[in-house]
Amino acid sequence: MSSSSSKLRLYQLMAGAEHGGAELFFERLADRFHHAEMSQALSIKPYKARIDRLSAAGITPHTCHFRPLLKPLDSYQLARQIKAFEPSVVMSWMNRATDFTPAGSWTHVARLGGYYNLKYYRECDWLVGNTRGIADWLIQQGWPADRVHHQVNFVPAPQRPALLRANFNTPEKEPLIVALGRLHQNKGFDTLLLALARTKDGILWLAGEGPERNRLEALTDELGLRDRVRFLGWQTAPECVIAAADLFVCPSRHEPFGNVIAEAFAAGKPVIATRSDGAVEHIKDGSDGVLVPLDDAAALADEIGNLIASKQTAQKLGKAAYQSWNRLFNPEKVTSDWMSFLSGVAR
Repeated sequence: MSSSSSKLRLYQLMAGAEHGGAELFFERLADRFHHAEMSQALSIKPYKARIDRLSAAGITPHTCHFRPLLKPLDSYQLARQIKAFEPSVVMSWMNRATDFTPAGSWTHVARLGGYYNLKYYRECDWLVGNTRGIADWLIQQGWPADRVHHQVNFVPAPQRPALLRANFNTPEKEPLIVALGRLHQNKGFDTLLLALARTKDGILWLAGEGPERNRLEALTDELGLRDRVRFLGWQTAPECVIAAADLFVCPSRHEPFGNVIAEAFAAGKPVIATRSDGAVEHIKDGSDGVLVPLDDAAALADEIGNLIASKQTAQKLGKAAYQSWNRLFNPEKVTSDWMSFLSGVAR
C-alpha cells in the first residue's frame, strides 16, 4: 500500500439489491482495494452469492439486514461493527446505506449513481457522483461545490471466453446483437425489439431479469421475433455475454452512467446507445460509438443495419471504443484515483 493511503481505513456499506450495476461495481471496487492492501471492512445485506464472491476474493464481509421497520436494531448493530473497525472514512452506497450510516469521528462519503433524493445525504461530508452530470446536479441542488467529487466507474478487461453461440441456438455466421441489463422500463428494451423488427438480419441476445420480462416476451411474440431473440436470464459474468457480440446496443431511456457501455468498450465492441445521460457523457458520436435519439426505433434500426452491413465501420468503432476504455475506465487508473481521493479526505 502506498504511503498516501497508509492512514486510510475504509468501511463500506452496501444495502442494495442482490443484482444490479452499482452492486456489481461495489464488489469490483472492494476487490481492487483488497488487492491494493487497503485496510477496509464491509457491511452488506446477507445475500449468499455476494458473500461467497467476496469471500472467494479474500474479503470477509459483515452482514446487516438494513430493515427500515427495524432500523433502531439494525442501526445499533451497524454502529457496533463500524466503531470496532475504527475507520477514517465510511463510504455508503446509495440511499438506504447512507440513511443507516451512524455519525462518528470518521469522514462520511456517499457514492451516488443517480439523481437521488438528497434528504438521505444531509449528514454526509462528501458526495461522489459517478458522472459529471450527477456531480453538477448536486451542486445545482445546493450542495457545496468543494464537497462534491466526480469519479467514474471502472470495468475490467475481459478475462474469460465468450459464451458459446451454440448454447443459445445461434448460428455462427448470423450477426449477433447483444443487450444487457435489468429488464425494466427504464432500459428501453421494448424499443430495441421494435427496432429489430425493422431489420432483416441479426439475432438478439437479451441478458437480464426484471419486472418487464413477461411483457418483453409477449412483445417478441407479437412482433414475430421469437426465432431471432434469445432471453438469456441473469448472467453473473456479463463480459462473457458481451465478448460474443458483433454489436452491442444500450437502448436505455434513463442511464446515469452505463456500466454496460464501459464493459462493451473494454471488449472492443461497436456500441449503439440512445442519448441517455451516461451515453452522451462518455460516447463520442461517430468516433467510438453511435448515438441515437431516445425511443426512436426507426433510427436505432437504421444504425443496427448500417453496422451489420459495414464490418469495416464496426471494427473501426470497436477499436476506438477500446482506446476510450483504456483512457477512461481502466481499473488501475480508476482505483488509484479513488484511493487518492479517499486518502485526501480521511480523518
